[in-house]
Amino acid sequence: SFKKALEFNPRNNMAYLGLGRLYTDQGRFSEAEQSYKKALELNIKNDKAYAGLGRLYTDQGRFSEAEQSYKKALELNTEIDRAYGGLAIVYGEMGNYMLYKEYWSKADQLRKEYYNPDTINDYHRLKQILDKRKKRYICVQYPVRSIEPLKKIFKLQEGVIFVDNEEIFKRAIRREGYREYFKDMFGGDFGHCTPKGNRLLAENIAKVILQEVFSKFKK
Repeated sequence: SFKKALEFNPRNNMAYLGLGRLYTDQGRFSEAEQSYKKALELNIKNDKAYAGLGRLYTDQGRFSEAEQSYKKALELNTEIDRAYGGLAIVYGEMGNYMLYKEYWSKADQLRKEYYNPDTINDYHRLKQILDKRKKRYICVQYPVRSIEPLKKIFKLQEGVIFVDNEEIFKRAIRREGYREYFKDMFGGDFGHCTPKGNRLLAENIAKVILQEVFSKFKK
């Protein structure tokens, strides 16, 4: 579809942006880089293309280039939370823990201020379905992301159990590096988990369920 769009309009920089994301997900890094750079050639102010290059370079371990790309994205748009989160990962890998904490904080602040309305509606719709069936809602946050935005969505509502995966993953990443736990960085500051990452995620969810559901049931 992206290629068909480019047949109709070879200067469609958003189609090149889409190809860059697709090729990155497929591990076709050289083609992804060419696509992002073509998008920037057509629109030098395409902040999403710079952020995409940041993720691409991070996936390849090219951290200095990732740093520069993310910074370019933020020069054009200071509201890209994934760029702040991506920089936090980059600085963590480079051993600069002062900047690591600084950029995590900036990413978290942006996410607390905004959540996609469609996402909020989906969460509430699922809660209504579970309430009708009298089922408990186990709401699991992404690895390394703050739990606060999810709690804000369900403010003043009962029956929600939250699973916080922020600190447990941040500690693990600081200790062993993100590549031990993620195969890529599709979320900017997290990605699809490795078997080790999946195990950490599953164990944390199970721990919360045992504490919040079964321990209360026994009482």
